[in-house]
Amino acid sequence: MSNHYDGLFILEGHQKDAKDDPIKISLDGIEKEINTLGGVVLGTQKMDRRRFERIADKDVDSGFYVNVQFSLDPAKLATLQAKLKLTKGIFRQFYLKTKAPAKASA
Repeated sequence: MSNHYDGLFILEGHQKDAKDDPIKISLDGIEKEINTLGGVVLGTQKMDRRRFERIADKDVDSGFYVNVQFSLDPAKLATLQAKLKLTKGIFRQFYLKTKAPAKASA
């Protein structure tokens, strides 16, 4: 049984060695990890870059916010968090368990 989640990711967005769009690369990596663990990405919402109120890292003073809606087995959420914590380009991650989206009636 899968649960539905909203994942808020703060992406660095300024990788020095990235030849392509670093936001797209990070987002593709997030979606790939969810799919690898047997989850399904239901939607993504790209937001804009925002400056941090408090600087947590001397080198990072802002981040690009992305919201990803997905379903995943709850036992695999900790594995997803651990894998993405080690992923370059992802500064922070937050998860919120949500209700299943309502099915559209015809």
